[in-house]
Formats: sequence, structure tokens, C-alpha cells
Amino acid sequence: MKRPLYWLMLTLLVVAMSELQTMGMLPEMARSLSASTTTIGTLISIYSFGMAIGGPLIVMALRLVPPKGALLGVVAAYAVLEACVPLVHDYWWIAALRLLTGSLGGAVFGLTLTMAARLASSPDRIASSISIVLNGLMFGAVLGLPISHAIATTWNWQASFFALGGAGLIIALLDLRTLPALPAVSAQTSAEDLRQFRSPRLWSRYLVSLLTIGATYGAFSYFTPLLEHDAGFSPNTTTLILFGYGLCTVLGNNVVGRYADRHAITLLRIGHLALAGSLVVLALFAHLPWAALPGVLVVGLVGVTMNPALVARVVEVAGAGGLVNTVHTSVITLGVVAGSAIGGAAISAAGDTTTAAMWTGAILAILATCVLSAQTLNYKPVHPPAGTRQTPASRRAPRPHYEQAPQDITDNPGA
Repeated sequence: MKRPLYWLMLTLLVVAMSELQTMGMLPEMARSLSASTTTIGTLISIYSFGMAIGGPLIVMALRLVPPKGALLGVVAAYAVLEACVPLVHDYWWIAALRLLTGSLGGAVFGLTLTMAARLASSPDRIASSISIVLNGLMFGAVLGLPISHAIATTWNWQASFFALGGAGLIIALLDLRTLPALPAVSAQTSAEDLRQFRSPRLWSRYLVSLLTIGATYGAFSYFTPLLEHDAGFSPNTTTLILFGYGLCTVLGNNVVGRYADRHAITLLRIGHLALAGSLVVLALFAHLPWAALPGVLVVGLVGVTMNPALVARVVEVAGAGGLVNTVHTSVITLGVVAGSAIGGAAISAAGDTTTAAMWTGAILAILATCVLSAQTLNYKPVHPPAGTRQTPASRRAPRPHYEQAPQDITDNPGA
């Protein structure tokens, strides 16, 4: 049942393009609204705040609604509010609309991942199903900024919001025709989803996600000045390199998604070490173009591309409930914000030295490795033999089987 997964991917792609939309139109919006570039830039943080806080609240309110109906309603509301942004001319009204669209975007993220998990053909295909949908996030990050910039420079910044709003309405209509109707979860299942948040093991896995994404964005947020000022690439070449970075994220996401169901821990260990190593190389040799270029591309291959493995580990201990996935989205969004903020603070403390952000990213990646190692001491998963009947993914997310109990750092109540 891959066709619905691709429609979910397109749904996530359209919404994901909104997050970096204003970044591609900063000068045009600043002139039009008589505001500083920094003030317009805060719209990105406002959108992210909406994703982190508002997304779970919306999913919480819709937790007993059939998933298709909930997703269609959220996408339609997102599209309408997105198209309303150009109709107002006051910065604070635009900020309020960005907060609301960010909240709806966070809800879309959680709802699409939950539907992907329920549409998986078997429990050991959940991560691969989710990785297909996550391609929407990767492509959205690659396309959102350049497309919004092209539209704003060709017409005006308002046209970008109209375009995404229209695309959102079209996607909602297509989803209405193509997505299968899945039953709503019962009140008992919803209550169990809520109870998962009492588990320290769930929060410890959220912590790995926070550190992993924080490490990636703590560096990625400052790749443009690193490539242009340190490595000496021209602006046009830097744009091509960042486009190559985006393609690497798509490639890495598909590779990780293919193997994350059975090898999530191994993939994360390799990814964390490769991420830390590439960031150290960038910190030490950013002034050398032949070192900076592969360093950036490796971060693309092993950074945000670890998302399917991160999701698989969360699903393993807490199931694939909508609220669990949406809060995980919030944690990832907080990782983006926190990583960028920490990287920026490190640059300021080091006297405006961009490589300081690479060092902080490497440190966060090493911390993620340490937390993961502590969680997985004596972890020995046992996979069921071939031909064993398994519970359908739509009923229940897979639970791990062990030869002995996993020695998670959170197994000790005092940890």
C-alpha cells in the first residue's frame, strides 16, 4: 500500500515548505512591512514555536477523530490561514498567522507519520513506510527557500503565500480522494497513548532525537557563512553546494529508512560518529575548499537523515500513537531551535568565528552517542523466525523482543 504513502509525502512536503518560506523572502518582506530583516527573521522562530507547542495540542484535541478526517481538516485550515497572510499588512497579525500555521504544520507532521505507521504492511516495515513520508520533509527543506525566493523576486512575497495556500487546498482535495479511511482509535487506546508519557525510557529516546537534530542544525544553520567566508566559495557555488546537501538528505533518508526497522541502533551509532567526525573536519579545515565541500555533504547524508531510526526507536517503546509522534516532532523542532541558538552563542563567544558552531555541533553529536550507548547496554533484540505470524501494524506498534531485559539508563528509577 505504497500509493497512499506518497500522497502523505506530498502533504508533508507542502507544509514543510512553509517553515523556511520567509527565510527566502527576508529583504522583500522587510521593505514591504517597514521592518528590519532581524524582525522578519523572527517569523521563522515563531513558526517553529507553533510547531513545538501548538502541534501536540491540536493532535490532543483530535485524538478520537478518524485520522483521515483529522488530517484533511488540519491541512485545509493550514491552507486557508497560509493564503490569509498576504491579506494583512501588520507585522503582528502576520506573526499570529505564522504561529497558527506552525501549529497546524506540527499537527500535520504527527498525523502523517501516524497514518504511515498504520498503513505499513507489517510491524517490521513501519520505519520504511515512515521514511517514504519523511521524504516530504527533506524535499520541503530543499525546495522551500529557493522557490519562495524565486517567487518573491519574480512577483512579490505575497504570491508565495498564495501559492502555498493554493497547493495546500489542492493537496487536501487529493487526499480526500486517495487516502484510505482508517478507524478512529478507541478511548482506551488514546488513554494508553497518554500513559506512554509516564515512561522515562520514552523521554530518554526523545533526548537522543533532541541532541541528534540539535547537532545537525547547530552546524547547518551557519553553513552559508562557513562556505562563503571561510572556504571562499562564491554565492552561486554555495547555493549549488547547499542544493547538493539537500539531495544528500533525501538519499540518506531512504537508505536509513530501508534498514531502520531492524538496525536502528547500528545506524544511529554510525550516523553519530560520522556526524561528529565531519563536523570536526569542518571546524579544523573549513578554510580548505576540498575539505569543506565533502564535510558539508557528509552532514547531509548522516544528519537529519537519522529521523527514521529515531522514530523507529520511539515507536519501539511507546507505539505509533498520534500524540507520541507529534510530541516527537516538537522535540525535533526544539532541537532545531536549540541547536541554532547554541551555535549562534558559540560563534558570538568565539569572536564571530563560524567554526565555533561546528565544534558545538560535534559536541552535541558526541553527547547523543553517549546517551544512546548508555541506553543500549546489553541490548540483544531477537527477531521472530521467518514465517511467524505478526500483529498487523494498524492494531499495535511493534514491541521489542529480548533475550534479556534492556539495560536502558532509565531502567534505574534513580537515573
